[in-house]
Amino acid sequence: MNVLTLFYANGRGDELPRTFAWVREVLINRGYTDGTRYYATPECFLFFMARLLEQIKGTKADLSLRPIFRERIQERIGSEGDSLALAMRVLACASVGIRDEMDLRTLLTLQQEDGGWEVGWMYKYGSSGISIGNRGLTTALAINAIEALNHLPQTPLYQPQLPVLKSYRISIVSPDSPVVGDRPQSRTEGVHRHRRSSSAGDWSHSLRKRFNWSWANLVTKVIHN
Repeated sequence: MNVLTLFYANGRGDELPRTFAWVREVLINRGYTDGTRYYATPECFLFFMARLLEQIKGTKADLSLRPIFRERIQERIGSEGDSLALAMRVLACASVGIRDEMDLRTLLTLQQEDGGWEVGWMYKYGSSGISIGNRGLTTALAINAIEALNHLPQTPLYQPQLPVLKSYRISIVSPDSPVVGDRPQSRTEGVHRHRRSSSAGDWSHSLRKRFNWSWANLVTKVIHN
């Protein structure tokens, strides 16, 4: 999927007709429902499909995929999922103009006291099944999901915009602290109060400027790409 997206992004998508046909068949037959050998959730496939649709917008390939994609992503609304899956689902829905308010509300309830979200599982080793995730990526996509819905037209029965995020407390932990699971266990540098601005970009810039740590840079990179 991502290789196909890369080819289309560089004007060479027509060189992979068999790959495109296979991806379309997976979408039609819901072959992603239980995840894939390397990706943990159905939302990973649908999220990457949304990126592909962005590259082929307005083409014949787009016309053959987009209607099916809209049906399949709507089928996933309200399904269970971790924070990353929910954020990916909201973003995939938003990419075709669907306001997935149900899953965004669930996503907001999973926000942690420090303002971020717990790690979500994206990739897994095919042979062992060991899952791989990153809390910074999950947090970045959650923020993007909130902003994506706030930029979509409101439905007639829905008046107020969803909040970007409330005030929160950040627990500052050095990136080279020992980690057990996905949580740093020691060398806490201190706890600071930080008021989030209305812009997610301003918030991540503030973190990067103050602490210059890699996960803040990751959030900024994902938000602005």
